[in-house]
Amino acid sequence: MKRSRLILLTGSVAATALVAAIAAPTATARVRTQEEKPFVSASSPIAAGEYLMILGSCHDCHTAGWTEKKGNVPKADQLAGNPVGYYGPWGTVYGKNLRQIADRQSEDHWVEVMRTADGGDGKLPMPWHNAAKFSEKDMRAMYQYTKSLGPNPVRLPRGTKPGVKPTVGQYFDLTVKDSTNK
Repeated sequence: MKRSRLILLTGSVAATALVAAIAAPTATARVRTQEEKPFVSASSPIAAGEYLMILGSCHDCHTAGWTEKKGNVPKADQLAGNPVGYYGPWGTVYGKNLRQIADRQSEDHWVEVMRTADGGDGKLPMPWHNAAKFSEKDMRAMYQYTKSLGPNPVRLPRGTKPGVKPTVGQYFDLTVKDSTNK
């Protein structure tokens, strides 16, 4: 191919790309409405909820022994809470018994709690900022799955107030220490 023809061809490709870039709509970020949020599609809402509870890492805190047993915990023991606490500036919290919660509250209330970080009372280390991003359809599927497991009256230790470490049982200390101050 002659040099002049190559320059002409290259120039037309560049001009086409420039026109396409100018004509393309500008991308903008915005928050999706609940109706626009993606959701999990499964054979049933309960199957979707089971899948979401695993992928959302809900069992890590709300199922005793989940991590240590690599998820091989009988359904009878799943989402019944965790007696191992999480201590930090918020005090000590325990992964709640979600089965008992689903048994005593409505699906609408479950969604509201997930969406609002328990009305602003939700404690760390629960990742409320992530939970609120689930679509309403997915939150409802998670509720339906949890409710399908039935109640499980496991009792958990009481949480502590900020600055008070638990006096019984096991807990993870999640306080951040500055290693540069020796």
